[in-house]
Amino acid sequence: MPENKFRFQTVSQSLKNIEQIFKNNGVINSKEEAEILLCYSLRMSRSEIYLDFDKVLKNTESMQLEKKVQKRIKKIPLQYITKHQEFMGIDFLVEKGVLIPRPETEILVEEVIKKLKNVKCSNHPVVADLGTGTGVIAISLAKFINNIIIYATDVSKISLRTALKNAQKQACRDKIIFLQGDLFQPFLGRIKKNSLDGIISNPPYISSYDFELLPPEIKNNEPKTALFGGIDGLDYYRKIISNSPQYLKKEGFLALEVGMNQSKIVEELMIKEEHAYQNIEMIKDYLGIERVVIAYRK
Repeated sequence: MPENKFRFQTVSQSLKNIEQIFKNNGVINSKEEAEILLCYSLRMSRSEIYLDFDKVLKNTESMQLEKKVQKRIKKIPLQYITKHQEFMGIDFLVEKGVLIPRPETEILVEEVIKKLKNVKCSNHPVVADLGTGTGVIAISLAKFINNIIIYATDVSKISLRTALKNAQKQACRDKIIFLQGDLFQPFLGRIKKNSLDGIISNPPYISSYDFELLPPEIKNNEPKTALFGGIDGLDYYRKIISNSPQYLKKEGFLALEVGMNQSKIVEELMIKEEHAYQNIEMIKDYLGIERVVIAYRK
């Protein structure tokens, strides 16, 4: 692409050009991504973009825009360029080295909110979010549930740093206790046995075979530790399912996001934990794919 392609262009021309460049380079949601990138680059809202279509870009604006377009066609995810991702209607900071939040995880959060608002749950629920990443699960729960305390763990320092920034931005830092360590390891000496109302996790669940088939945007940019779940993709489910009962209250829940075609296997892992789980539920996404598995401690 020639240097400073967007020089002297209007907002309208730039938007059309970006969309076409993205289409030519295999960006799936080319129109949506073009709008997001242009809005971010010009610091304008979507409505402002369309109301100010004839505005001519400044030279500095066109140069910055071209740099961002070049990054995107080099398969760098849009969220790492803009450092933003919306989740549950909340704007989250996303940094390189942290898993990008997916819309499927909203289904997990919505189901957990329903459980926590159930009359059976405590008026002051205490839950854990294992592998918090950017903190979208913990922070969403903190925003939607009153009087909640959330233990949010992650092995990654950069993830916890990003999650902490997001919690501070959303003014819910006082509801979340961030702990560094793998899954339950930070619980030792901090969380009493059988004290949690719920444990929630969207663990790494991609198998060795599926990892090699991932698009370059994902495989070459997002952290492998947040994606790869072992040879069969189930390593983290085994650990979470076997260790959760000792921390859950009676009738406390375990809520897990699962990959495609994993729900039945995860259910079987729960059933194999004798005298641990009951009333296992499967929740489908908007495409009819089972995305969430929820079970209750006996």
